[in-house]
Amino acid sequence: MEVKRENTSKQEVKLTITLTAEEVKPFLMTAASHISEHMDIAGFRKGKATYEAIVNNVGEMRVMEEAIEPMVRLHLAKAMMDEQIDSVGQPQVDIEKMAPGNDVVFTAKITLMPTVEKLADFKKLSVDGKSTAAEDKDIERALKDLTGMQTKEVRAEAGTAVTKDGLAVIDLEMTKDKVPVEGGSTQGFKVYMAEDHYVPGMTKEIVGLKEGDKKTFTITFPDEHYQKHLAGHPVEFAVEVKEVYTLDRPEVNDAFAKTLGLKDEKELRAKIVENLEAENKEQEKRRVEREALEVLAEKSKYSEIPEFLVDDEIEKMVHELEHAVTSQGGVFADYLASIKKSPKELRDGMRDQALMRVKVALVLREIGKQEGVEISNDDAQAELQKQLDLYKENDDARKKLESDEYREYLKFRMRNERVIEMVLKAMVKEAK
Repeated sequence: MEVKRENTSKQEVKLTITLTAEEVKPFLMTAASHISEHMDIAGFRKGKATYEAIVNNVGEMRVMEEAIEPMVRLHLAKAMMDEQIDSVGQPQVDIEKMAPGNDVVFTAKITLMPTVEKLADFKKLSVDGKSTAAEDKDIERALKDLTGMQTKEVRAEAGTAVTKDGLAVIDLEMTKDKVPVEGGSTQGFKVYMAEDHYVPGMTKEIVGLKEGDKKTFTITFPDEHYQKHLAGHPVEFAVEVKEVYTLDRPEVNDAFAKTLGLKDEKELRAKIVENLEAENKEQEKRRVEREALEVLAEKSKYSEIPEFLVDDEIEKMVHELEHAVTSQGGVFADYLASIKKSPKELRDGMRDQALMRVKVALVLREIGKQEGVEISNDDAQAELQKQLDLYKENDDARKKLESDEYREYLKFRMRNERVIEMVLKAMVKEAK
């Protein structure tokens, strides 16, 4: 095999590979044998015909066409290994010369894996950790949520006014410049006066009204409101109170704690603190990991990053988001409508983050290389066995887990995890 290398750009190399007729011959023999397994040739059982008999039946060019794909795949892989080419994506292969009895010549345009030209020193960088202690306001919010699950809505007597901690059922019409607001008309809408997720000022206007009362008022939407066509604009609300309720919320005491299977209020509060701090620790772990890796990525320098790598990362991000929406019972098209974005607008908005994810992956790879982080076969097998134990009765899943491809992916993932652990240990300053 003769290999000629040409650096066509900083991102791409071109290999011209020439195979002699002698090197081509074993692939022709194998291809001919494969062809004979699927056809009848007089005087021979299927798969047992001689090369000459097969060629006489289908022609040398048909055999050559059958042989070319495995021939190219094997020799291209060997050439890339010999040339120490670190590639990304699929090479573009063109057959330049393919004729029976002659050399085979093909070219391959190969996109080079981007490199980290200057890696920031993670041992000299830092990110500040934050306290994961449960705060009083979060404890009280959790208690409010728990009591809210057991709160009873009691229909008030006629003539009872809506209180600041009560519930009003209203019919609502919203207009802007005397034009109905899309989605601003609703009937039987429950408004809990103590909640703070309504348009600021709305509940204040409803407090004090009674069943049957009607009221029209104007509220200017906040500048940061998610509905951009309403943000910062005055909107007229026409409200009619249909029903008024008082909310019978249980007190937080020993008796309430017992309804939740706990001994007393003290144990209830301790359990809430435990759960909140566990959640805070998990969120903090994700935050410092993201911040540390992004700091490293931002302060490092790279060779040119191919656009298709960013595009591939965007597609992964879209898939992740779609999975998150559908796994909660949502419809992705409805989600896009709710955020008022087209699929293109969604992807365009993800581009910067996708580029950051590509850079982070390159940084992790480079740190692993420089620090000599490797995963032994024994470590990989131990981790694989844990996963296999979860699928003892699922043969299809076990087969995928035991494949060479999955083993390589597992080692790659474990290697990244070790690199991240090393980076966080060096960079994260614990909260005081």
